Amino acid sequence: MFKRNPGRFIHKITLMKPSKPKRDELGGLSETTYEPVIELFAMCEQKDQSRQPFVGDYVTADTRYFVFREIHEPIDASWRLQYRDFTYLINEVKLIDESRPYFIQVTATAVNAGGGII
Repeated sequence: MFKRNPGRFIHKITLMKPSKPKRDELGGLSETTYEPVIELFAMCEQKDQSRQPFVGDYVTADTRYFVFREIHEPIDASWRLQYRDFTYLINEVKLIDESRPYFIQVTATAVNAGGGII
């Protein structure tokens, strides 16, 4: 059980919802874009920062836990998260406390503008 001290929820994050892909006249799908939907404060903990092999080279993967209070929008791993000018891929979303107010924990990994792991 984590400490629910409101003073720990100081990190401003933005949750971004994916667009619904549209079909073109040839049947192909448009590229997914992400629109900011919710801005809120969260608790942020470093999970790990490790070097991982990526296309013949090593990159540093920055993975963090974000904890925030329940929101009225159902989020999943298709969403993105913005924090400190970085975009994070959401790896996992889980409810960590079943009593009110509900708390959600999101595990996310930072990515660069091209979609690769930072």
